[in-house]
Amino acid sequence: MTLRLEPFTRGEVQKIHGATLRVLEKTGVRILDPEAVRMLQNVGASCDEVTHVVRIPEGVLRDILMQAPSRFKLYGRDPRRSMSFGEGNTYFSSMGTAVQVEDANGARPPTLKDVEDFYRLVDASPHLDHASWVVWPRDVPNEVVHIYEVLYGFKFTTKSLDGYNWGTQYSQDTIDMAAIVAGGREELAERPLLLGFTNPVSPLTLAKETTQGLIAFARAGQPCIMPPEGMAGGTAPSTLAGTLVQQNAEVLASIAVAQCVRRGAPVLYGSVSTIMDMRTGAVALGAPEAGLISLGAAQLARYYGIPSRGTGGNTEAFRVDYQAGAESATTLLLSALAGFDFIYDVVGSLESSLTASYEKLVLDDDLAGSVRRIVTGIDVSEDTLAADVIEAVGLKGSYLGHPHTVDHFRHEHFLPETFVRSGRASPEAARTLAEKARARSQRILREHTVDPPLDPAVESKLNGFLKKALRRPRASPASPAPARVSAEAVGTP
Repeated sequence: MTLRLEPFTRGEVQKIHGATLRVLEKTGVRILDPEAVRMLQNVGASCDEVTHVVRIPEGVLRDILMQAPSRFKLYGRDPRRSMSFGEGNTYFSSMGTAVQVEDANGARPPTLKDVEDFYRLVDASPHLDHASWVVWPRDVPNEVVHIYEVLYGFKFTTKSLDGYNWGTQYSQDTIDMAAIVAGGREELAERPLLLGFTNPVSPLTLAKETTQGLIAFARAGQPCIMPPEGMAGGTAPSTLAGTLVQQNAEVLASIAVAQCVRRGAPVLYGSVSTIMDMRTGAVALGAPEAGLISLGAAQLARYYGIPSRGTGGNTEAFRVDYQAGAESATTLLLSALAGFDFIYDVVGSLESSLTASYEKLVLDDDLAGSVRRIVTGIDVSEDTLAADVIEAVGLKGSYLGHPHTVDHFRHEHFLPETFVRSGRASPEAARTLAEKARARSQRILREHTVDPPLDPAVESKLNGFLKKALRRPRASPASPAPARVSAEAVGTP
């Protein structure tokens, strides 16, 4: 069995859906890409040419949502690393696009070496299924960061990767690189290797650059996530139900665009919404309300029959401390219990994911294993009830040497790599958890090898792609930005 927690009755879900339909039909969503607007108009939506506000009638939305697939796969370079969405699985990913790295010496700007090291750590992490762009390096030109990220991703992990959804050119770059690895565009469409992120800008806006990226990914058959990051009380209603209504409208409008591009385009219903801390005006990704919103978002996704993506493992803490552990555990456990197909930010996040930590990535991987064990639940069968074993051991025996224990403890019991379970007098107790995590991450980076390695011929083609991109004129109409800050960079008219 798999444990699931749903906050709403079916009637309450239908009320949220009804309020969303009202928003989409009367208030509408501002869509700043003309091609997306034209495609929605062609299926029956209306648009105010001055304000760029698109209104989608209920019947049009219903027909579009029926086209979205209820299940699909995303593949790693190693096909054994595939993820099957919509089949009751929950997959974990690292955090993404931090603009700082926290190490033993404090916070500093990320480099390409950090990109490599974090990819290798994620590749070696047993409880992670997907490799996000943990950091945004500052030692290479901003216009080619996305190319370095994809190149290093295919080289230093065999797990599935993020793509990049910022304008047509940058998005197509990552698609073209994935096609080199897949063996061609048709092969890539058949076996998607990239996961796109198309963040709506709350309230109720689809930015031009991210919508262009969504269109490019939908045409190429690469799955995309639509994860609003509304802040209740700031860019969304202060009530959690109101935040869910607004973000639902933003997500469904984004899904509508993808389905207009390509019927059956793979999409994930996303959420990163939380509250604004009304004392400081700051986003609070580690707040308990973030977990509650996640519970509601996952239930809405199931209502529409669309696979989903949430966030968990976040914290506002600046260092690996009690606050970081408590907030990360709370948000991750609630997202996992929500039943999301895919959870982002699971490991490595500090300071609302503006900062990545090597130590926390290792500790969070243990946390992810613990949470995964919890949501797996308790298996009840004749074998696990163990009545015969209890009878055989009797009142005075020990289960330690019984074959039943050997057969079951490895999958029934979670065994952490870094958390302390030994006595106070043991050598392990003499080291702090941070020291243990630092030592473990350093050992992995010394010893871990990516297997299988990237084919040298493929790597050569990817390097050639990078060299051509470096020769492009640097001036561009829109500079790329990390996903975490792209909403602020885009702004609203």
